[in-house]
Amino acid sequence: KLRALPQVEKILTTIGGASGEGANKASIFVRLVESKRRKENTTQTKDLVRNSLKDFKDYRLIVTDQQAKSGQASRPFNLNVVGQDLATLIPYSEKVLEYARKHPALSQPDTSYRSGKPEFQVKLKPHVAQIAGVTVTGIGQELRALVQGQTPAIYREKGIDYDVRVRLQEDQRDLRTQYGSILVPNLRGQVLPFSNVATLQEAEGPATILRENRTRYVQISADLVPGGPGLGGAMADFQRESANGVLKAPPGVAISFVGEAERFKELMTNMLLSLGLGVMFIYLVLASLYGSFITPITIMLVIPLAASGAFFALFIARSSFDLFSMIGCVTLMGLATKNSILLLDTATEHVRDHGASRVDSLLKAGEARLRPILMTSLALIAGMVPVAIGLNEASKQRTSLGIVIIGGTISSTLLTLVVI
Repeated sequence: KLRALPQVEKILTTIGGASGEGANKASIFVRLVESKRRKENTTQTKDLVRNSLKDFKDYRLIVTDQQAKSGQASRPFNLNVVGQDLATLIPYSEKVLEYARKHPALSQPDTSYRSGKPEFQVKLKPHVAQIAGVTVTGIGQELRALVQGQTPAIYREKGIDYDVRVRLQEDQRDLRTQYGSILVPNLRGQVLPFSNVATLQEAEGPATILRENRTRYVQISADLVPGGPGLGGAMADFQRESANGVLKAPPGVAISFVGEAERFKELMTNMLLSLGLGVMFIYLVLASLYGSFITPITIMLVIPLAASGAFFALFIARSSFDLFSMIGCVTLMGLATKNSILLLDTATEHVRDHGASRVDSLLKAGEARLRPILMTSLALIAGMVPVAIGLNEASKQRTSLGIVIIGGTISSTLLTLVVI
């Protein structure tokens, strides 16, 4: 099915997880052809793949970006449900998963919890085993030798080594039916009936046990829906609902965001801090240069004018507010105030040196500074056009930086000459 898609260049299939994920899992890595040779972007191609694999409803298929080497916290949205008691933790994690399936920002939600695999649990009869001289280690080694076997010898032929494995025949390895006829050794080298010293019961063992800070957790992961509320909207909804909504956590259970969601939260905090510090330093520098507390405020009124143009440009270009656009906003603060400084510095000079009125000073300043303002702004916009276009695969992830600076420069240039 995948090879039939013209967007697919190469496929690498791995059956059975190398990191202990189990033989019942497989992963298919898909390499796409160059973007010039396909009309669809990566997100649209993933949708095509999902549609082509709709027939496989019996399997848990997830079409997502390449997984990190650790296999954990590699999808955009990752939420850990943390608690000590599995009896409380698992039902609540299923409730969170159900909410994630209905959330408009998330697609293909999945949980790290898997129902246990069938196993036999051996429990010693303490007093009988003590008298008989049977240990847990001895029973374990004997059962391993009987069922899995041992390789005490190697057979060589024509330079090739073959392991000689000794174990019970296939019909004798079923513990369910052979429980009464298995013999186990004691410390004195005697063999005793297995059923005399231990009991055997069928159970389900957990497929994986995930721990964080000495507590168990179940991880809910999902991809983001393009054009949806985004990662920030999803995080806000989950935090609100877990505090006092439909996802109110039972005692001893809590939720925490990890991976990209956790980094996004830290990024927003750090960027707001950077913006605040940027505004403060710009004000302090201008206040010291002009010897006034009012003039810097007038100059800095251009910052919201530039921000409005930046966000409008993101909206027009259908681009997201990501790390690069945030960097663009911080850069834009310094670039936008340049026009105000050119305009107000000249106007103030006319008032101070020539005694002109406020209106005349502003008109002369606008006439004198229009050309340098336009020249510097157009040069900046021209320099940012290649960044905004994204000429190759690597630079396309940085297009929002150019879009923000171009939009903010245009709006600040036009509005400076009128508003300021």
